[in-house]
Amino acid sequence: MDERFSRLLGQTCTTGCLLGAVATGYFLSGLAGYVHSPLLNFTIAAALAGALGFLLYQFSIAAKGTGRLGWSIWTALLVILITELVLGVLPPISRDELTHHLAIPKLYAKAGRIIEVPMAPYAYYPMLVDMLFTPWVYWGYDFLPKWIHALYGNLTGLLLYAYLAQRMNAVYGLLGWFFFASTPVVMRLSHWGYIDLGLVFYTAAALLCLVQWREQRGANRWLALSALSLGFALATKPNALVAVLVIAPLVLLVMVKPPRRNAALVGCEILCLSALTLAPFLPWLVKNWWQTGNPLFPFFGNLFAVRPGAAALAQDAATFAGVGIFDKRELLFGESFWQIISLPLRIFFSGQDDNAQYFDGVLTPALILFLPWAFKGKWLDDKKFFAAFAALFLLFATFLVDMRIRYVLVIVPPLVVLLVFGVFNVYLRVKRPAFLFVALLGFATWYGIYLWKYVADAEPAGFLTGQESRAEYLTRKLPEYAVFEHINRQTPAQAKIYLLFAGRRAYYCERNYFHDGGDLPGFLVAFVRAAKSADEIGRSLTEKQITHLMAREDLLSRFLTHNLTPEQARLWNEFASRDLKLEFRANGYAVYKVKL
Repeated sequence: MDERFSRLLGQTCTTGCLLGAVATGYFLSGLAGYVHSPLLNFTIAAALAGALGFLLYQFSIAAKGTGRLGWSIWTALLVILITELVLGVLPPISRDELTHHLAIPKLYAKAGRIIEVPMAPYAYYPMLVDMLFTPWVYWGYDFLPKWIHALYGNLTGLLLYAYLAQRMNAVYGLLGWFFFASTPVVMRLSHWGYIDLGLVFYTAAALLCLVQWREQRGANRWLALSALSLGFALATKPNALVAVLVIAPLVLLVMVKPPRRNAALVGCEILCLSALTLAPFLPWLVKNWWQTGNPLFPFFGNLFAVRPGAAALAQDAATFAGVGIFDKRELLFGESFWQIISLPLRIFFSGQDDNAQYFDGVLTPALILFLPWAFKGKWLDDKKFFAAFAALFLLFATFLVDMRIRYVLVIVPPLVVLLVFGVFNVYLRVKRPAFLFVALLGFATWYGIYLWKYVADAEPAGFLTGQESRAEYLTRKLPEYAVFEHINRQTPAQAKIYLLFAGRRAYYCERNYFHDGGDLPGFLVAFVRAAKSADEIGRSLTEKQITHLMAREDLLSRFLTHNLTPEQARLWNEFASRDLKLEFRANGYAVYKVKL
């Protein structure tokens, strides 16, 4: 049984690495202009179909021989999977889908190649998983990226199942898969076309393979799989750099622990680990260096001499640069010192969806409530390794970035492992296991409430039954969609739209468009402030070939009132009354034609 689950762990890691390799090949071919290649796109489709088939087969046999308890957990997982499948059919409406993870691949599909998108700083981030989205956006099946994201989430569950079943038995493996898949933030992300679960998969694979390699120092396949997984994590999202900073010293600790090996062999291991980690990340570094002069653009601008356009882009948006994380939370949310210092603990108890103060997501207290019982019995080194990674990553993230649950999601798999070890130890020692079962059932019920909430928020019934068209569903869920529909139907094909306070949610705009690098219209304010007459404002728009403005009117009016002097406001009002023609207005958004 141990060998079977060890083999399954290796196969699951290999499956994820093959997806990463295919996505990297797509990226390189896309740079060469082959985004429309049928062979290239069907290769992505075939790789995803193979990974899905592997997952479904392993899931179908996961509860075999586990008795009623195992089948009960398996059934709960099946409910989550079916719900993810159903919600994944809905048209994309979440913010980062519309600004980034679908919007940028749509630009690639339109251009037929992977192009530079200077107006969007996030387009310079590594986008490995987005490469798997691009063929489906090109073909018009833009709901499938949600399923791809859910695929990565369930492959992570399969990793946990394989490891925990190897250490204990398949029932505990299923329990680990369930606790990961039912974590509210994971359930929510699993029906969005995001990339966070891809990062979680690759980071978890790197950690679990390192644990296997620590036990079998001669089995270099585990070291290779770990290094490649870490490299694909770096190619997926920038905050994987934090994971590398945390994992690197942990690897060195593994290498120096007895039995020690000779220096030459350790040197070869370090070289192998470094080379294989860098390999998947290198193409993205080279691309950014070629385009901007900074391989890590838009980060670490003080370390590299970037081209002038890139430097202007990096500084375009108003930010809290120079304000510490703790000071920022005090300014924005009025939090006390003790509230701020307890952030690493609060994220497990007080998370809320769509609320930045409460981390924009929900974890579960179960991830830490069983920690006191986790560090007993066997596999103590494994437990220390997972705990060290989770604690260090959370500490780094607390001080380096604005706290969001998605940004620290990679700590969930190691904490799930510790949770299941804790449940195992409690079960062995408690006199009345019924109390343990009741506690676990209580958590499961709580997760079920969140799952139902996500279904209710999505309101899928009308769309799924055919009573509501795609356009009707999007018009109901997105206030700006009606305006984009007007733009797509009524503006000339050569029109170029300047999006103002649309949150950069440009995915549904079929015309050429422009928006500022940040959330505020820095370009607009700059040319109004520089203008000596109303005509100069028009000329500035003409230089950028802008033919229309699309704006959320209340925010634009308020912003200009607070950011223009009376003379500048007079010039803007003169230009607006003379050279802007209202074409359409709905739900607080409007389209104006610029009289060139």
